[in-house]
Amino acid sequence: MLAGILANRHKIKWYGPRGEGPLDANYYGCITQLNQRGVHGGVGYRDKVPGLADANMAAVGGWDIRPTKLGDALLQAQILDYDLVKQVKEEMNNNYSIFKGYYDPRFIGTSQHSTATHVLSKEEVSNASEALKCIRADIRYFKWKNGVVGHTTVIWSASVEPNSEFCVKGGGLDTAQDLLRSIAMAEEERGGPLPPSLIYATAAIMEGCSFINGGSQNTLCGGLADLARQQLGVYCLGTDFKAGQTKFKTAAVEYLRTMGLTPKVIASSNHLGNNDMYNLATAKKASDAKLRVKHDIFAPWEEDIDHKVSIMYTPMINDEKRDFVEYTSLGFLSQHHTMVTYTRASDSVLCVPLMIDGAVWCDYFSRKSWNYENVAKALAYLFKVPEGAATGVDPGFFRQMQELDHQVVAAAESASRKKDGSKNSVNGKRSVKFKESNVDEFLTEWEIPNKSGIICAGLACVDMQLLSATGAGGEAIETFAGEKSMGGGSVSMACKTLARLCHVDPLDDTYMQVPPPVVSSVVPLCKVGFDNTGTKLISLLEDTGVTCRNVDIRFMRNARNRDPDATTSLAVLPIYKDGRRGCFFDAASNATFDASEMVEMIEDLANNSAENTFGAFMFGYPHLLPKMQGEALAHVFSKARNIMQDGGIIVLDLNGVPENRVQTPFGSLCSPSMLRSDPVLGPALSHVDILHMNEDEMANLTGVKFEGDSHLDTRALSSAASLFLKCGVAVVAVTRGKLGCFIKCNGEDRFASSKFLPSTWINKQMSVDAAWLPQDTVINSNGAGDSFTSGLLVAAMLRHTGLDITAMDNSSPAQSPLERDTTPVELDLSMESLDSLSVGSGPSTSNKKVTPYSLYMREKYTALKSQSSDDKKTIFLKCHEMWENETEEIKLMYGRKCKEEAEIRKPTPDTPTAKNVSLSFFSDDATKSLPPSRNLHLANQPMNLETAAQFASLVAARHIDMSTREMSYLNINRIREQSTASPHGLEEI
Repeated sequence: MLAGILANRHKIKWYGPRGEGPLDANYYGCITQLNQRGVHGGVGYRDKVPGLADANMAAVGGWDIRPTKLGDALLQAQILDYDLVKQVKEEMNNNYSIFKGYYDPRFIGTSQHSTATHVLSKEEVSNASEALKCIRADIRYFKWKNGVVGHTTVIWSASVEPNSEFCVKGGGLDTAQDLLRSIAMAEEERGGPLPPSLIYATAAIMEGCSFINGGSQNTLCGGLADLARQQLGVYCLGTDFKAGQTKFKTAAVEYLRTMGLTPKVIASSNHLGNNDMYNLATAKKASDAKLRVKHDIFAPWEEDIDHKVSIMYTPMINDEKRDFVEYTSLGFLSQHHTMVTYTRASDSVLCVPLMIDGAVWCDYFSRKSWNYENVAKALAYLFKVPEGAATGVDPGFFRQMQELDHQVVAAAESASRKKDGSKNSVNGKRSVKFKESNVDEFLTEWEIPNKSGIICAGLACVDMQLLSATGAGGEAIETFAGEKSMGGGSVSMACKTLARLCHVDPLDDTYMQVPPPVVSSVVPLCKVGFDNTGTKLISLLEDTGVTCRNVDIRFMRNARNRDPDATTSLAVLPIYKDGRRGCFFDAASNATFDASEMVEMIEDLANNSAENTFGAFMFGYPHLLPKMQGEALAHVFSKARNIMQDGGIIVLDLNGVPENRVQTPFGSLCSPSMLRSDPVLGPALSHVDILHMNEDEMANLTGVKFEGDSHLDTRALSSAASLFLKCGVAVVAVTRGKLGCFIKCNGEDRFASSKFLPSTWINKQMSVDAAWLPQDTVINSNGAGDSFTSGLLVAAMLRHTGLDITAMDNSSPAQSPLERDTTPVELDLSMESLDSLSVGSGPSTSNKKVTPYSLYMREKYTALKSQSSDDKKTIFLKCHEMWENETEEIKLMYGRKCKEEAEIRKPTPDTPTAKNVSLSFFSDDATKSLPPSRNLHLANQPMNLETAAQFASLVAARHIDMSTREMSYLNINRIREQSTASPHGLEEI
């Protein structure tokens, strides 16, 4: 396969073994790479539907249990013409490395054992769980190294394994939870080994890749299919490639049936001498697996066809398979009709087009987020026995090709059908997202209403850091010790922050590999060129959603196609050994990025994402985008407002504001009219719901002066912020480095025009200290403002669900909210002193005043009850002792919690009250079957402004702290819990 891709990519010419030629590279057999032929079309799909990937652009990698380099292996196989092999051999040897294979000798023939030396050792992978982690790491490294921006497909093309008793229906792997639980078990506990193919398949799906089982073993258990269904755009397909003679066999039998004959006996024999057959010759159970699929090919048809197959290993024949088939049918008056076919072809050459087409089709359907069941039916033509979601499809070759054509065309037309309101169309985002039905089952205290997504627009570039650089100018040759590239600009930083916010830690037992994201869809809109830097930036942006699978780069890529001459912005940042930093910046496409291009992206998003709703449009760095300022920027905001639910939230994040932007007499501020006439911001300010800047940028825009006195500076900030409020901004947020942040909000009239903003913020003003980090924390403040703004936006969008789910303690192991919510509750409220307590940390429904101590006792009560044998006096004594020994920081936290409860529980005429409380005792099963109860006091309440500011500061702190900066996820339950208890300052933020 790799030799074929390289031959086509480099347009290699060669001569055949008898001197025939020169021969040209082609993709014959790959229907995704061929154009339609003839006046009636047919055969190819390349010019029939848009968006099929070019195989020449494919990144190729994989695993092998042998250390042989790929070029050497190609030569040893003796399949392709030697003149071609010698032209690709060196590149294959030098440019393509292979990962060590996961090896279990019980699942491969004895003939393969002696050469299996390139394997993961027992020290590296002591069990199936460790093997899964290792293979997942390999997949991530492959994507990173190759800058993969499209869909990835993992194909099992290794030797056939014996069938596994665990993979049959009822064998213990019928659900995704069963599968992951079994992998986590020790082999002794499980009762036997799991096949390596199952570990590869699980790793692929958990990394958002599709998996194709090209072998004959029964890898596709119910748990794998269930795991794949957890995500849109991930497919698990098989079994056993239907390459040549078998494909013709299904076509021939379909021909016989179409003629009205009744096929009764199909007897075939084939022999060849490649390594696959060598393995089968020394592994009886693997041979049985191979014969299973051959015998079951025609099972879905009603005729009782006696299908017999014999396979023989003949080393001299090598890979050139010989196949003889006799078809006996009943004709008119039950007379026998017999015909014979003979096939001679290279087995591997027949399989390669199926591998290429399989990967291209998975990429195509994934970008359409096409339904798993439909994709399985569409690609049934690739397999001898379609299994998983394709079980029971018509085995006839032409019927299967009709189904493929139907699904391909339907996917291509899905966008237009979406506009017509078709219910059968699923034109989803390219990137994989958590499946909707599973999100609905997820329980959390805080979530964004309607699963609304966020659009991140504006400036983007690649930041290339030159590490340990030398020099101070001049013409001398300077050095650096490696480079590190990352996404730069507002779009990249915002995507990085928003995409990793999730409700639970990944890889927990309940939610498996994709934790439910806080922001269901993050869509970057920026200008990227057709260059290596552009490809790198797309890859970096997509990688920000590696955990939650919620970053959709489809619309940015569509825009890239409209301007093929554009180049991508690049910032080269030497990091000198003495700690200094330099910056060489090429604005490139950002200098020409204009409002019409942004509006075109917004309209593309509106027309092709009908399954998503958007609640916010976050725009960054207008001062660095010369074509998107003033009226042009206002026009962009107006268009963005129109596509969002209830108008959404418009966020503007500033950077690059020139010094001395406004000239005012010393000590005086500019006027609102001066701000309205600002050529960059003026016309757009009335559209802005949340405006973020740092205090230096505020000084440059308003002329405000800071004296270093806390009281005076707060008054100055308030006065300067009021200028923006008078220009129509709803919320002004100013970050002040180690001094924290200042936020001021507009009045009721302005908030009425932005329904998504929390009404509890109206006319509020707040100064909050920066989040605390330990003194020896290594800090990188690059992007802190973007991260703070993203955190504040999310805090503004989050609403309480009314569910009472205590945030987990940081020291406790990962546990899902669902597991916590279904813990049996056994509270006895008969004692007068406990009237103010309720389940968990929820609000009190009594008329008694809630105090910090009562909140503390409410949370500790259940644990103390079990420890004190239900002795209420002992409970009170222990709780009082614990409270007295708590730190002031903890007591302050409960004080803030108490204040927050008081704000959101102000009684109204419609507020429900509970006069008589009675609790039943439930068993585990009974409790799990009950629907979760919602507290009507809390439901739909937003965070108060102080908590939101704390939340944003903590999100930014995770960004600048080098120990958490590169984490692929942030659990907001922990951040939300800590956002009421951060009294200390932070040096950098």
